[in-house]
Amino acid sequence: MKTMKKALIVASIASANAIAQGGSQGFTLEEVIVTAQKRAENLQDVAVSAQAFTGEDIRVMGLDSVADLIYTAPSLNAGGLGGGSQQQMGLRGVVDYSRNPGVDPRMGVYIDQVYQGQGYSADQPLLGIESVEILRGPQGSLFGKNTVSGAINLVTKKPSDVTDGEFAITLGNEGQARYQAYIAGGLSSTVSASLALTYDERDGLYQNTFLNTETGDYDRTSGRAKLRWTPNDNLEAIFSYDFSERNSSEPIGVEASLPAFQTRAGFESDDTTEFTGTALHLNYTLDSGIQFVSITSKRDSEFNLVADDDMIPAKIQTTVFDENNDQFTQEFRLQSADDSELKWLVGAYYFQADRDTSRYARFDEDLYNVLIPALAPFAGALSGAGAVPSLLEHESIALFSHMEWSLTDAVSMSLGFRYTEDEKSVDWQQINTPDDPATAAALQAGTGLPLTQAPGALFGAVNSEFKGNRKEDDFSPTISVQYQVNDDTLVYARYAGAAKSGGYNADFMTNGLERFEYEQESVDSFELGFKGTFADETLRMNLALFEMTFDDFQVFQFLTNSQGATSLELTNAAEASIQGLETELTWLPSSNIRLIANATFLDASYDDFENPGGGASFTGNQLPYAPDLKYFLAAQYQMSVAGGSLIFDVDYTYVDDQFTDPGNLAVDKIDSYSLIGAKAAYTPANEQWELALWGRNLGDEEYNKVNNDNFLGTPRTVWGDPRMYGLTFTYFVK
Repeated sequence: MKTMKKALIVASIASANAIAQGGSQGFTLEEVIVTAQKRAENLQDVAVSAQAFTGEDIRVMGLDSVADLIYTAPSLNAGGLGGGSQQQMGLRGVVDYSRNPGVDPRMGVYIDQVYQGQGYSADQPLLGIESVEILRGPQGSLFGKNTVSGAINLVTKKPSDVTDGEFAITLGNEGQARYQAYIAGGLSSTVSASLALTYDERDGLYQNTFLNTETGDYDRTSGRAKLRWTPNDNLEAIFSYDFSERNSSEPIGVEASLPAFQTRAGFESDDTTEFTGTALHLNYTLDSGIQFVSITSKRDSEFNLVADDDMIPAKIQTTVFDENNDQFTQEFRLQSADDSELKWLVGAYYFQADRDTSRYARFDEDLYNVLIPALAPFAGALSGAGAVPSLLEHESIALFSHMEWSLTDAVSMSLGFRYTEDEKSVDWQQINTPDDPATAAALQAGTGLPLTQAPGALFGAVNSEFKGNRKEDDFSPTISVQYQVNDDTLVYARYAGAAKSGGYNADFMTNGLERFEYEQESVDSFELGFKGTFADETLRMNLALFEMTFDDFQVFQFLTNSQGATSLELTNAAEASIQGLETELTWLPSSNIRLIANATFLDASYDDFENPGGGASFTGNQLPYAPDLKYFLAAQYQMSVAGGSLIFDVDYTYVDDQFTDPGNLAVDKIDSYSLIGAKAAYTPANEQWELALWGRNLGDEEYNKVNNDNFLGTPRTVWGDPRMYGLTFTYFVK
């Protein structure tokens, strides 16, 4: 860690399991139930570093999607260019970039144990949620796909014959409006159902000084439906369907030299992200208590993006992305009874995905008029487009097992493994088409330049094609030992291995095809943990000290090629390591006061990484989106008013300096920033409704989510949200 000052903060910073209402009886340290090990358990009894939020926490904090969790969960980081399709998220300083269709996310996001696939479909809306579990570190012996850095497990509410529901309206500045509805109940003695819907919109935050318009607005419509059938005490069948569509004109980046929230692009971006999913869960319990579980799912996701990538009024470059991802998964599990002395689980997992994608870049006459004046007289002929169509197929088969048994009354041990076979294939092309091929051919004959492959070849993106397939396998074990010091204190040690499959750079390639393929990475993770409840159950503290060592670490980066253009490539660093401390603390000094804190300290760097583009070595550089320190503090006070309950909440988030690229250049640096939020919520004595006044970034701090340069080498940024505030009214159905 950088300074002694940061180390001293450990004593006062840690994590909130929840920011929930205290109710009429005040705040209490409630038991948090998680399913991290595929069975309902108290979080304090599980030998896994985890942070959990109940559905009530989600509602009270006003969180709308998975990405919103980054403010309260310091181990979770996010970045990425503007809009939903370029979202990046990860845990413990390992953040993935979803632009490349050939790469798999390291952090798995699951809805009711169903893997969500590509990164842009990971930012799930938080509708009808029972709980959210953030599981840190490899989880391969229990979860489906590539959980190298951790998993986010969304558990939705199970409908029953008890009527349950809520309706909420949120109105705020910048045109914010959100309408939410959730209703559940019985349809017959054996059938129950639920429906959750939300619509969210906001006006644009950016001012386009060239078009004299406001830009950056978005809207999102999402829904989830569940049908549950319980014909007897042994069988449960749940069919679920969910969908989400997000539309935005937020720029993918603006010139870093401009004032905050200003752009002068020639046209507005158009970014659409959609996904739908169906799943069938079958749970059958034998009379012995042994359970058989089958989970079948089909998911479809796509995004479309049209963006002015040059960011200026001149018509230089237009970028178009179009990607479709179809995914099928099947999981079978057999697991012991919950009260068995030897708890065991065995399972098989199948994953199949097809990704049909097209990258398209249009270069107009100003490319030559502004950047290549020597060819300006021929701009009309040499303008044109470069296209990268590709089809990727991925099939994965895995066997996994996990077991836990007691060595003594206080000491227990768990052992697990995952064996995976991955097979991938790709059919990729890079095609350039000048507007006037005949003139381009004549100019090429006279100059020797590759002008028949203009405009892409001028930046190194020559016509190419690649067809291939790759196979790889991996065996990853997990072992942990835990010691229950007493009823309120647990210490544990855990080792977990994991691997992430290799793949293809199925994107624009401006450096030839030498690095078109990248290799599988592997990780060894070691963790020491402590979980304790003290002071007559008014103080809860959880700590996790960990180290993760990666071999052949997959790195997405912006490289400058011989033509001076930016090349976007995923390569392998020889070694990378991350050491860290995660602290979580909740203290109730009285029944009407709660103090909460979360913190993550990281030292994340490349131990051995020679710059693939030549130049200075990256060895010793900080991993992207891995700040040395990130923490969240909150104080809540509850008082009685007119027979009801009024709760005040103030929170503070701090994020240390970080970089967005392995090069750690000045253009890639995001300076540290702090965000202040507050909320006041009133609930009457009958607890039938709630009215809440809230605000985020109340200090109106100007901070960046991204700093880097675009394809033409121009420094760009994406601004974080300014001061936002509003009112939320919620009506509860009981």
